[in-house]
Amino acid sequence: MWFLAPLFLLVLVGAFFGLVGYGVGAVADGLSGLKERHAALRGLAALSAAGAAALYAWGLLAVLGAVVTAEDGGTDSSPPRSCRTAGWEERAAAGVEITDYRVGFVPLGFVCETSDGGSYDNGDVPGYVNPGLAGFALAAVASAVSAGWISERRARAAAGGGEAADTGAGAGAGGRAAGRDTSTGAQAADTGTGDGARQEP
Repeated sequence: MWFLAPLFLLVLVGAFFGLVGYGVGAVADGLSGLKERHAALRGLAALSAAGAAALYAWGLLAVLGAVVTAEDGGTDSSPPRSCRTAGWEERAAAGVEITDYRVGFVPLGFVCETSDGGSYDNGDVPGYVNPGLAGFALAAVASAVSAGWISERRARAAAGGGEAADTGAGAGAGGRAAGRDTSTGAQAADTGTGDGARQEP
């Protein structure tokens, strides 16, 4: 699967620039009043996602470098040079050999496996990458959820105001219709009374 990493790296780079462009514009529009304020939250979510994409790309680049070094054949290719961290010779002298390696994508890491069933990360991925990824991802999700909640609340408030206005308009129309009906009845009664008065001898 690691051989697809270069393609994924290009996707991450493209996503980073796209998210930064959208995020900066949305934050600027939301803060300046050109759009509703929750647009700034959507922009913040995009910028946080861009930060996560940048960190993942950086860590993935480190993993790819370790893989290329490990796959480099030659007279000095065993054990993999990427796994020759501090203390590997002492462990080998004690009978604990490096047998293989694997790539971790979540979290990012280059993991070396040993003959005693153990494993260790070679440390090529900087220690701040995975915690930073988690922080940016949480910030992106929180900002996106907050923006959606605010947008839904405003939509419901607008819908409630429209229903109240429609109800008031209907009540006013009904009152005017009742007034016209009463007036018409009174006029009819008056007409009947006048006709009766004229028919008396």
